[in-house]
Amino acid sequence: MSWLSQASIRTKLLALTLTVTTVALLVAAIALGVYQIVDGRRNLQQAMLRTAQLISENIAAAVTYSDLKVARETLQSLHAEPAVLAACVYKGNALFADYYVERIQTCPPVPQSDGARFDGSILNVYQPILLDGSRIGTLHLQTTLDPLYDGLRRQFLILLLIILGSTAVAYGLLSRVQKYLSEPILSLARTARNISENKDYSLRADQKSEDELGTLVMSFNDMLEQIQTRDAELMRSRELLEQRVQERTEELRKRNEELNRTNRDLDDFAYIASHDLKEPLRGIHNYASFLLEDYEDKLGEAAREQLLTLVRLSKSMEQIIDSLLDYSRIGRLELLATAVDLNQVVREVLESLSILLAEADIQVRSPYNFPTIRCDRAHVAEVFRNLISNAIKYNDKPNKWIEIGAENKNGEQFFYVRDNGIGIPEKHRDAVFQIFKRLHSRDKFGGGTGAGLTIVKKIVERHNGSVWIDSSVGQGTTFYFTLPGEPS
Repeated sequence: MSWLSQASIRTKLLALTLTVTTVALLVAAIALGVYQIVDGRRNLQQAMLRTAQLISENIAAAVTYSDLKVARETLQSLHAEPAVLAACVYKGNALFADYYVERIQTCPPVPQSDGARFDGSILNVYQPILLDGSRIGTLHLQTTLDPLYDGLRRQFLILLLIILGSTAVAYGLLSRVQKYLSEPILSLARTARNISENKDYSLRADQKSEDELGTLVMSFNDMLEQIQTRDAELMRSRELLEQRVQERTEELRKRNEELNRTNRDLDDFAYIASHDLKEPLRGIHNYASFLLEDYEDKLGEAAREQLLTLVRLSKSMEQIIDSLLDYSRIGRLELLATAVDLNQVVREVLESLSILLAEADIQVRSPYNFPTIRCDRAHVAEVFRNLISNAIKYNDKPNKWIEIGAENKNGEQFFYVRDNGIGIPEKHRDAVFQIFKRLHSRDKFGGGTGAGLTIVKKIVERHNGSVWIDSSVGQGTTFYFTLPGEPS
């Protein structure tokens, strides 16, 4: 039936109508044939019972007086009944006389019980022969159903011819009539196909009637009208949106240029200001140191303390300026991306910090399972140096340790520096990345400017990565960071 699913609706309607018509006629013909078979058998049975009763009445005298000649002549009258194949007359239980159309028939040796019974295509009738109400014998008639079936076959053939003729007539009529039903649907399908292929929603289907199909075509045209109106509105909205996007893009481009220019100006200012400030600070530091060396015995206690404070403050300011220079330098310089073996980088960083590690008595754990990635070697080394330095500085445990490693989870490579130090409260985990932001006093935990983690964050972000903290106060801190792509 796959061909029917691909056929046009005209073919489907024609095939469906012809199938229903033909099946209905066949069912009617079969029902009529069954009825005629049942009715013909019943009529034949009744006719043979009447014939058997008539013959038994006519042959009763011949049986009584054992007149075989008269009995045979009476049975010969059955020649007018073409359906009767044989007739047998029993006197008592003994065969007395018989009649055969053909000698292939035989009579049963003894009569059977009275009545009519069908045996396949044969009807056997056993009729008692009575004389004055007393039974003197039995008449047996053997009748074939072939004439009945021959007639039914002729009738079925006629019905089959009628069905074929009716189907042909129906096909001719339907071929002319069904176009009034299928043509509007086919026209609607053609219009829908043209719209789908050409995306032209201005097309309309022809409404040729006011019936249900006409209502369907009208609804289809209304839908096209709504789609066309909506498309026009969407087109106008899209053009307006594209215009706004272009304007917004141009605005963002200008702002981005301004921001980049501002950032460059800020970096330049920070670099120039820091560079220019270092010379007078160095002079203040040196002259204060000279005064302490040359006139320490002539200065009073208060003057000496003030000079020491001046030296300490100038030194602290110089450290801050150096940190500011480092921070601005990261933004000013282009990062040089090369293939870098991070195992070697970590070894070199640990070697440069070996004196601090030995003084702090810190155990270093590292499986050296780092990959080789494309990055700026010097700046990534600075990331590890700052994180390891922080881990050395902020640890008050008697047994200190630092762990440096790399992990791969869900296809993402990240690195970490872990310690068992003082930890960072959750509310301060963002603040530690702000420049010059310290959580402790300047002299506690070895001092410092508070710019190290800010530099770490900037270097990682310039490598298109991210940095985050996992920490428990009093138990330790882990700094995680990623270096996923080419430096920006």
